[in-house]
Amino acid sequence: MDDRHIHHAGNFADVLKHAALARVVTHLQNKENAIRVVDTHAGAGLYDLTSEEAQKTGEWHAGIGRLLNARLPEEADRLLEPYLSVVRALNPDNGISRYPGSPKLVRELFREQDRLSAIELHPQDGEALRSLFDGDYQTRVTTLDGWLALGAHLPPKERRGVVLVDPPFELEGDYDRLVDGLARAYGRWQSGLY
Repeated sequence: MDDRHIHHAGNFADVLKHAALARVVTHLQNKENAIRVVDTHAGAGLYDLTSEEAQKTGEWHAGIGRLLNARLPEEADRLLEPYLSVVRALNPDNGISRYPGSPKLVRELFREQDRLSAIELHPQDGEALRSLFDGDYQTRVTTLDGWLALGAHLPPKERRGVVLVDPPFELEGDYDRLVDGLARAYGRWQSGLY
């Protein structure tokens, strides 16, 4: 099975995950101290929704495709603003062709002091991620099994931050690895959010 992020980029689950992640990151930024985001299964970072892979499932139509230009109640619009502002900045013509994965989303929300550790094992996605962040001193891209990153990359020097674990759940035992990995990670970095 080859369940890469591009096949589901911008779907309803991505919208929920990314809207929540953007709110968490912006909330942590209420304090001046630096934050660290560790994305254990980062994917390619930025997705072309017009690509053959994205069109294969077309899941984004029922996710960001419905939400981006929808008329929302004022409170919902305010809550979604950090997330949607990044998506809109990537698509200035009011259409949608580019969708930020988690690493691109958080990087666009960062202040100068914030840092990102983006972990990806898939060779093609890892290369795309490395190219996306080439020369970006606030982002470190590592080719590594994301489950190992939960031990190897924690704790970071920053005391506050977020660990995002979003594997494709395509291998038997991934749910067990999630429970074990989160227990191990929390033991190493108790002030992090998971």
